[in-house]
Amino acid sequence: MSVPYPWQQRQWSQLQAQREAGRVPHALLLTGIPGLGKRQLAEAFAQAALCERPREDGLACAQCHPCRLFAAGTHPDYTVVEPEAAGKAIRIDSARTLMDFLGLTRSFGAYKVALIDPADALNVNAANALLKTLEEPPAGTLLMLVTSAPSALPATVRSRCQVLAFGVPTAAQAQAWLATQPEAGPVDVALALAGGAPLGALQHADEERLARRDGWNAQLATGHFDPAVLGGEMAAADYAQALDVCLAWLRDVARAGACAEVRENPDRVKELRALGERVDLRGVFACLEQANRLRGLLGNGLNASLQLEELLLRYQAALRGRVSQ
Repeated sequence: MSVPYPWQQRQWSQLQAQREAGRVPHALLLTGIPGLGKRQLAEAFAQAALCERPREDGLACAQCHPCRLFAAGTHPDYTVVEPEAAGKAIRIDSARTLMDFLGLTRSFGAYKVALIDPADALNVNAANALLKTLEEPPAGTLLMLVTSAPSALPATVRSRCQVLAFGVPTAAQAQAWLATQPEAGPVDVALALAGGAPLGALQHADEERLARRDGWNAQLATGHFDPAVLGGEMAAADYAQALDVCLAWLRDVARAGACAEVRENPDRVKELRALGERVDLRGVFACLEQANRLRGLLGNGLNASLQLEELLLRYQAALRGRVSQ
């Protein structure tokens, strides 16, 4: 898999034109749904910006000394800022370390580059510290903020970055690319689960993940399950995936209830339409609100099994035509 991907050509061309003109912004905000390769493109551009002999297509040569340092993760002019663990916040200490890094003299070339991913993980204090650098960046600074939730960033941070938005490719383009990937699996279902994002589809095409999804959806379709048992199984297997499966299912139930197109579970259209005819939509929306809240709190130490049990109880109540109190 080589960057830029086919659906990233416009963004890559824009960055190359800016670099050739000597007008690379000091801060880029890369936005788009998960699974579009935003971080991969940011890393490729970072390496190219630090490369001594970039290729004609703008990619790094991968041979010069700075490129070898970059590949080894030891380039002194490049740093990555990310949470200590998935779902955790980026704290003020990380922001201060970044400020210290940017204040150092460059060892090579024209840039000191920092990649922040996901930028929406910055807590309030870290975002405020970053804001000072965005307002008065040291010469040669290139900050690349990657996010799938730009609205979660303070408006003051967003306004000081040049936005590089990544859209979902056409279904034909995504399917053509996935057809070249041996691990792609069932393309239509995987793409639907990923919202049309090809790299996300690769993740969803994992056989074990697909098997878990199919098993959970089969139970959600009937509503005949013990919430404590199913919630425990989901939490033990993969809490994040369980929430994503529930969210995709609930959104499609809501669509079916509103006589709209089922989008995320194309292999369960008949069952979803049947549910849509009898489900209490208020109950479904209450479930969606709860599931979205849990997704946002992922990694905060909540009892996953208990949280899923409560969500599944509410879902069963919606299937019976009343909202759980």
